[in-house]
Amino acid sequence: MPRVGGGEVMVRATSLTKQDSVADDLFLRIDHLNMASRGAVERLQKDDSAPKPGWYCLRVMTGREIAVEKLLDAGDVESLVVMTNECKVVRRKRVIVMASRPVISGYVLVRCCAIPAAIMGLLAVDNVLDVVGGAIKPWRADEKSISKFKAMAEEGKYDGDRKIEHSFMLEEQVRVTDGPFASFNGIIVAIDDERGFVTTEVDIFGRSTPVQLMLDQIEKI
Repeated sequence: MPRVGGGEVMVRATSLTKQDSVADDLFLRIDHLNMASRGAVERLQKDDSAPKPGWYCLRVMTGREIAVEKLLDAGDVESLVVMTNECKVVRRKRVIVMASRPVISGYVLVRCCAIPAAIMGLLAVDNVLDVVGGAIKPWRADEKSISKFKAMAEEGKYDGDRKIEHSFMLEEQVRVTDGPFASFNGIIVAIDDERGFVTTEVDIFGRSTPVQLMLDQIEKI
């Protein structure tokens, strides 16, 4: 048996077993994430029995959208966080630089084939909480809506220098007009006039999903 203190280290069998378990878990997570990669999408497109690729919405920790996007990019997974442009605004006679930020906080878009292994890999990524619609049957966003959403952001529609007048009220039912949740109805649960945000509970096929949107991303029903 190795001695402790004479330049040798005692390694218990339980420690080795635990390390092996951690290594196996890490390998499994990486392997599953690989099933959501661009390469996997290309391979699966040749399989008529596999689901077609599309955009899916990951719910992530607020403020960690870019971190999650970087982790997905490192795994060769096509992802998207639509951002506002940096701009200057005047508030209380002071010029403030508004940094670029996600248009819809708490969500990252991912394009993949929604096979079980791919979804498991995505859910294992740090700071990912859930996939909209649920892991068994995740909701697929409309491709044209995603392209339009990205273009509108690049044109500055969601930038902080735009003052929006509105007459929305708490608990009012509204419809989302653009972005990945376009055409879905929701209930307003919070309004931030200072920053131009509204928080809604969006009903996606019977599942209530909290979404923070810009005021000009919703309309009255």
